[in-house]
Amino acid sequence: MSELLQNYIRPLGTEALAAIEARGFDAEEFLKLELGVGEFADHPGVLAVPYREQGQVVAIRTGTFTKGIVGLQGGRWIGMSLPPLYNVDCLSDASLADEPLIVVEGEPACWASLASGFRRCIGLPTPLAAKGGRQPHLEAVTDLLRDIPRAVICTFDDEHGQALRANIADTIGAVRCQWVSYPQGCSDLPGTLRKFKARGVQETIQRARWYSMPGFYSMSELPEPPLNPAFGTGIVGLDDHMRLRRGDLTIISGVPGAGKTTFANEVFCRLALTRGFRTIWASFEQRSKPDHRTSLRTFHAAKPETIMSPAEKAAADAWIDEHFRFLAPDDDTEASLDWLLDMLGAAVTRFDPFAIVIDPWNALEHKRPNGMTMTEYTGVAIERIKRFARKRCVHVAVVAHPAKMQRNRDGEYPKPTLYDIADSAHWANKADLGVMVWRKTGDTEAEIAVVKSRYYRELGTPGAVKGIYDQNTARLTITDDGGMH
Repeated sequence: MSELLQNYIRPLGTEALAAIEARGFDAEEFLKLELGVGEFADHPGVLAVPYREQGQVVAIRTGTFTKGIVGLQGGRWIGMSLPPLYNVDCLSDASLADEPLIVVEGEPACWASLASGFRRCIGLPTPLAAKGGRQPHLEAVTDLLRDIPRAVICTFDDEHGQALRANIADTIGAVRCQWVSYPQGCSDLPGTLRKFKARGVQETIQRARWYSMPGFYSMSELPEPPLNPAFGTGIVGLDDHMRLRRGDLTIISGVPGAGKTTFANEVFCRLALTRGFRTIWASFEQRSKPDHRTSLRTFHAAKPETIMSPAEKAAADAWIDEHFRFLAPDDDTEASLDWLLDMLGAAVTRFDPFAIVIDPWNALEHKRPNGMTMTEYTGVAIERIKRFARKRCVHVAVVAHPAKMQRNRDGEYPKPTLYDIADSAHWANKADLGVMVWRKTGDTEAEIAVVKSRYYRELGTPGAVKGIYDQNTARLTITDDGGMH
């Protein structure tokens, strides 16, 4: 078929070469490209452009240059009904593997690229590409395009060309694609060649811009993050070690009875009292009424609930209603992680809290998919909580019990670490702040140890304080602020 099609092509005559030169090409240099372009047999002045595949002519495109019109006009196809990409063999040429792939619209644009030194250039047949959508010519050579690290798209700069550019990027993969903007007064590569010669085409391609790649930026492209200060709790000595900010995750753990919930209550009550911050409590082991209310009332009034006056109780309750909300599932509700995040999503929208406290993690219904270990599930669950905290701009504190620990010969629990929390070491790895609460059995003094801080400058450095919890005021009285000797 190649020899038969070749019979349709005659050498370029003077007038045809003049038409090509009028498009900005040097006739002598054009012939050196050895594209096989000639005139259509028995139709002087009509160009015949061979399309080759694996070195053989498989189709011919005919047409003429019309003033003011881009590309070849008024021609027809001879040979294949769906011809290949123009210059498709460059994709399999190993000698061009290190060059960028230039993707253009039509044959003259491909000639402009080749004449400017970019030999790895393919052209979409203009009439067929005009339909838009994913490009069948490109999809037909998917295997050859798979290893292309960089493709520069040079379509015509009009509405159709911009749509085609997006379709080409979609077909090849936008993360590997760049696009060009033409010099003033130019709308394609042939026009750029005509006005600025080969150097203009070269500079146009060299300054091509990458398509945006979600999640991949230069430093200057990243927006400045919003101001997100960290706030101390006001507990004496602890602010050097523990400061809280929106979007972070704090893990609070400790042996049974050490005072994990008591410590969480004091932290967020202090933030409510001193800064007006709001908190949502997702408490699954203490009843909102009367247990949690008693603790909150006591903190507000700094006296036991039993000796508060009606006015003091009313003032405490008004403060509680202003600063706190409670998730309280009924007995028929399966409090799973999905349920919790759905509820918290709606609650954050309505209440706009600074923080959420989940207490304890172990009381949730943890249903993991078949084939997923508890460690894997816990890692995924923590990531979901962290994404929620960042997306909703809220601090999340999780109270989590350690795995069952053995008492030593003195009947005491050893000091646990974040790695001792039940189900996964992910608690230690993924926390922004990690706090361990510990005290000896029967002892009134507790140690509050910040054992993990991801960002020392913003959140504080690891360290510990000791204090005695005063049930009459619901506050810690610090006995050692970490600087005492």
